[in-house]
Amino acid sequence: MTLSSLSWRSHGSRWAELVFFSAVISGLFMLLHLTAGMMLGPMAAGIILSIRNRGVTIKPVFFTMAQAILACVVVNSLTGSVLHHIMSHWILVLFSVLSVILVSFSTGACLAWFGVMPGTTALWGTSPGAASTMVMLCGSFGADTRLTAFMLYFRVIMVAVATSLISWIVIRTGHATPTPAPMRGNLLPTLLLVAISTVIGLRLRSPAATLLLTILTGATAQLSGLFQISAPFWIRIPAYLTIGWSIGLRFTAPVLRYALRSIPAVALSSMTLIASCALLALPVAHFARIDLLSAYLATSPGGLDTIIVISANVPIALPFIIAMQTARMLAIITLGPAIARPLGRWLERHTSRTAAMPEQMEQLPRSPSTSK
Repeated sequence: MTLSSLSWRSHGSRWAELVFFSAVISGLFMLLHLTAGMMLGPMAAGIILSIRNRGVTIKPVFFTMAQAILACVVVNSLTGSVLHHIMSHWILVLFSVLSVILVSFSTGACLAWFGVMPGTTALWGTSPGAASTMVMLCGSFGADTRLTAFMLYFRVIMVAVATSLISWIVIRTGHATPTPAPMRGNLLPTLLLVAISTVIGLRLRSPAATLLLTILTGATAQLSGLFQISAPFWIRIPAYLTIGWSIGLRFTAPVLRYALRSIPAVALSSMTLIASCALLALPVAHFARIDLLSAYLATSPGGLDTIIVISANVPIALPFIIAMQTARMLAIITLGPAIARPLGRWLERHTSRTAAMPEQMEQLPRSPSTSK
């Protein structure tokens, strides 16, 4: 047997292991009704293989395409109805969005100040909502993608648990608000947009270019009535797999140990953010005249995936929730880099504890598209 055939068999067995572990772990998460499991599973599988020195390489074209697909997921929720709700409650939306952003960056600054995480990474890791989008953006603005993903998805799990408990209470009390049926999109134009954005993004060689270009182009087409962006679950699966693998395969044993040691502080910051958003739901429910569960989901630092799971069991004010979550997501995408980059650098200059991190914790290359 030739050397090339042995290498091919070894490469194939690594991919088989990666797919197997991804399917098993994702399945366990999905049994727990954690929709983020479709990204958490591949990320965990990537970590397992990377630590065992069984990693593979994810080509840049696939990561770029995953960016475009998830951008379509974002745009799919941006409709005329959502804009109407934002404009109708613009003072409340502005207050809620700015309050959550202030609390999130404050908790991130505390993590950086006490040396738990590097400054920029701590700020991106505590950003509220849109975890997959934040993971794709953070690397191009100086954050460590691995640790940011660890912080964001750790909070996703905590938010899912908290939301499940709250929804159970709501089911017991029987409070309800009508939920509208989801809109169907146009698949072929969406796939064409993904392909064009991928090609342009690869030529521009900027990690955030594809994401932002797809959001801008897709939103313009959708709001102008040209076509409705389609983001069915089956088209999200390869994007979730690609992004999860790209992050997980970059972990090393020292990085993983460092992340695990930071769990108590990360958990405390997550609980602080969740509690702050829950308190913020009280004035939102009062002034928007909606039920407390809808107000909580509107201010929750989780994402739309969690809301979709809840809406399958409990009727909620979905248009208002999507409006609030979308407004905050767009604000984070717009304001996040402008705040995180200078504040993160200032924190890193004025804190000495971050220098005690192992050498393996140096910043990643700007694009997380390759793994090893």
